[in-house]
Amino acid sequence: MARRKQIVLLTVALVLGFFVFGKSSSRVSMEKEISSSLQPNPAWMIPSPDPAKQQQLQHIFSTPLTFLGKGAQSYAFASSDGKYVVKFFKMRRFTPSFADSLCPHVVRRRLRNLNWVFNGYKTAYDHFREETGLIFIHLAKTQNLNCKATLIDAAGEQFTLDLDSTEFVVQEKAELIFAYLDRLYRQGKNKEAEKAIAQVFQIVKHRMAEGYADRDKGVSNNYGFVGDRAIQLDIGRLYKGSKPGQLEHVEKRIERWQHENQLIFESNS
Repeated sequence: MARRKQIVLLTVALVLGFFVFGKSSSRVSMEKEISSSLQPNPAWMIPSPDPAKQQQLQHIFSTPLTFLGKGAQSYAFASSDGKYVVKFFKMRRFTPSFADSLCPHVVRRRLRNLNWVFNGYKTAYDHFREETGLIFIHLAKTQNLNCKATLIDAAGEQFTLDLDSTEFVVQEKAELIFAYLDRLYRQGKNKEAEKAIAQVFQIVKHRMAEGYADRDKGVSNNYGFVGDRAIQLDIGRLYKGSKPGQLEHVEKRIERWQHENQLIFESNS
């Protein structure tokens, strides 16, 4: 009888523990992934924001940011006015832990990914700010932002981050390329759609002309539109160098999408 009572009490405790702690486990995991002990690297530093930029950042972070989604590199949160996306990096993927020191290949992989991603964002901020919609990058810890961010995660839980000690980027919020083109074609705005596609091609051409390439072959999630202006969204794989077939790859991907949706567009025209 005593044994059965112990089992019942243990079961109740486990169920209560699940509801009490399980709900916030994703938040704890997210906070842990975002935070890091990474030391500031001068190569990734940018000048302190001027008063206008400081005011803009204060505005963006003056209200809670809402969880938008996640990718391989970061968690994305939307500003309350819907104009900006703030990406907080999954620093656990990039910074080796003490346990990783037992596996040198893991250390090398994490550091390689860190350098690829941070160098890519720094390159975009220095050379392609307009084409990427970058507002601000914070890839090295500082002491001059004096700003905090309140985040609302996917479960609706809130938590606060000190931005001076957090790696993040602020980017204009865009509509993904194929959602944007789909909307134009369905509205019969074929000329506007063709101009939009030409803008995407121009981004790639300009990048190539400046001597830069992109390791990421994605198109559907890597390009979008702010209003009617094309930007490249995912820029963590930009690098100085050349890569054959960059433009051709983007052209073929868009042509394939057009072919797959041609009957839909014709029926709505």
